[in-house]
Amino acid sequence: MLALDIGCGEFVRADIRVDFRKTKCSNLIADARRLPFREESFDKVISSDVIEHFSHREVQKVVSEWVRVLKGGGTLDIACPDLRARAFIFFLSPSWKNIENVYGGQDYDGNYHKCGFSYELLKSILESVGIENVKRIIKGYKGIPFIPDCLHVKGTKTKTRQ
Repeated sequence: MLALDIGCGEFVRADIRVDFRKTKCSNLIADARRLPFREESFDKVISSDVIEHFSHREVQKVVSEWVRVLKGGGTLDIACPDLRARAFIFFLSPSWKNIENVYGGQDYDGNYHKCGFSYELLKSILESVGIENVKRIIKGYKGIPFIPDCLHVKGTKTKTRQ
């Protein structure tokens, strides 16, 4: 099973690890909007804390590119901040740390959030580009089960008909 991690940062989660900048874990520097792979190259595509760095106007096109390199029947696994939960946490505890959780670390060029998602919004984008059976994976924020720690979804690319 060949897996691709888009925006790996400092983590090893897959065989092929792409980031827009050189990190200790990236195998390849590439723009997540234009991946240098053939169609249907990977069994699994993972992206954690990346999708929020694109404008809401380009997110569907970006995700479509990720689905392009995913094999029919393959799994797309995306994690990003849950904007609803982050806004709620900020409401309860206004702090600079909670501002950073909404807008990104901003400690290097490109590390700022341009977009935010709820489960329903992200699911609709994924379904519009051919991902089905979208399921949410919830782990509680600091042990609180009804406040998600992030927005984590998995779905399957519609199998291509031969």
